[in-house]
Amino acid sequence: WVSGSLALRLSQSLPGLQRIELYKGLAFVVITGIILFGLIFTLMRRIRAQHGELEVQRKALVESQSRALTGTFASGIAHDINNVLSIVDFSLVELQETVPEAMKTHIERIDKAFTMVQDLSTRLQRIGKARTEAGMQRIEIGRFLHETIDFAQRHKKLKRCAIAFHKDEEAFLKVNPFLIEQMLINLMLNAADATNLEGRIEVRLKSAAEQIHIEVHDNGPGIPENQRHKMFQPYHTTKSDGTGLGLANVKAGAQVHGGSVQVERSDLGGALFRIVLPIAPSVPH
Repeated sequence: WVSGSLALRLSQSLPGLQRIELYKGLAFVVITGIILFGLIFTLMRRIRAQHGELEVQRKALVESQSRALTGTFASGIAHDINNVLSIVDFSLVELQETVPEAMKTHIERIDKAFTMVQDLSTRLQRIGKARTEAGMQRIEIGRFLHETIDFAQRHKKLKRCAIAFHKDEEAFLKVNPFLIEQMLINLMLNAADATNLEGRIEVRLKSAAEQIHIEVHDNGPGIPENQRHKMFQPYHTTKSDGTGLGLANVKAGAQVHGGSVQVERSDLGGALFRIVLPIAPSVPH
């Protein structure tokens, strides 16, 4: 009504009034179209954002279930190991009392190995517990990795491999040492398998912006790009004797520290597994 009244005042004739009404109609269509486009565009963006949030929540739920399953599986295995170890412990006690003096050294070595296995079994049970952050300690990560590599080289799969360690500089991190140790050993054993137990393995420690990268390189055949997204799924394995839990545990261990794991092509020609840890992690409960 207002625009019609203004049109009557501005027009000098009927054709003039028709032109004004035409322009008015066109302006109404254009302005209305722009407003509707803006509303629809905003609505679509909101729907897309909500869809993205739902997808993130879905993936987080699936990964949480996978970690829970892995932890439960690990605890179950540890429980069975402890049952067997109790028999070994009883037998060791009997042997220590009956073997000749010349054999005592061998029994002591077996007893020491038994204690180490018992300790590893206890640690394995802790993986299934929710409050992993209770074991967090501030350590110099470079020295710790060097000690872990030195220990791991005694493993039968790694004895014939050429293993090197490189680091940029000293770096202190608050981590769960047991989880870091197991993550690194898992990746080194995978690298050994990939190189037929006698290849080249390099562990590299690098500092990035607010992050620490622990990289394990090998000169094996590498991992095809279309297979990399499957590597960290529980029970997925390409080895005839594999359980499919090693890399799943590596991923879970990284997430406990607020980090992640990446897989790429190494400059050695094989695979590169990179553990990314934030310098100031937010540890989930």
